[in-house]
Amino acid sequence: MKKIFLCLCGFLSLFCYLPHDAVFVKTSFATELQTKNKIAIVVDDFGSYERGGVDELLNSNIPITCAIMPFVDHSKEDYEHAISKNKEVILHMPMQAHVGLPESWYGPVYIKNYDQPEIAVQKLEKCLAEMPKAKGFNIHIGSGASRNEELMEAMYKYASEHNMLFLDSRTNSGDKCEQASEQTGSIYLGRDVFLEPHKNRSYSGVKNRLQEASKIAEEKGYAIVIGHVGAEGGINTARAIIDFAQKLDKQTEIVPLSEIYNMIKEQKYQ
Repeated sequence: MKKIFLCLCGFLSLFCYLPHDAVFVKTSFATELQTKNKIAIVVDDFGSYERGGVDELLNSNIPITCAIMPFVDHSKEDYEHAISKNKEVILHMPMQAHVGLPESWYGPVYIKNYDQPEIAVQKLEKCLAEMPKAKGFNIHIGSGASRNEELMEAMYKYASEHNMLFLDSRTNSGDKCEQASEQTGSIYLGRDVFLEPHKNRSYSGVKNRLQEASKIAEEKGYAIVIGHVGAEGGINTARAIIDFAQKLDKQTEIVPLSEIYNMIKEQKYQ
């Protein structure tokens, strides 16, 4: 499964992803008690054979959230390294695209577009068992499965019942995650900014997107960004994140994704 897996990087962006420059701003959750704007930096594709940026981010003191793919070359290694460095971990759960792709691109376990909900949950549990300290999960590929509202409802129900977060990566404009979260009364988290849109993996490009995230956080109290190690982002993304973190203004802080989840949950149920 080695260098075949994830060779879809870049290719998928041609037909599976919602445009990466799409920016999402929803209702503010800032409160009088919140002293700083919060940015969660979720970094996808840990576990892959592509290693650009992995050590730099794991060895930094930045509280990124590491989204780790299951059952691939370095899944266990990256999980153990992240936990040892007190990094938050979520499962980067492979889900099927809305177009035909080689099965090897997903890895050995992935949720198919028309899996029955109970089968999808079994696959999710199998992958989560490899990462027992994971705080939740997000979507890897998934432009097809995320359009299946019944499947997404099953994901949100599982997350709610197990006190886990489920991040909608917003890889496709037709996804049903937000509707499914509303139907199940679950907490909705959605990506605001992609750090490497349209294959723009340059250092300056990533820095610009992080600045956009800061502006979103100023407006609504928080922002959620997704970047990548490996082929989709790599060393430029890692260096941009590290430099951005060193120059944050006093009104903004980088936090684990679960902190934003808990903030929204508190607001919803207070």
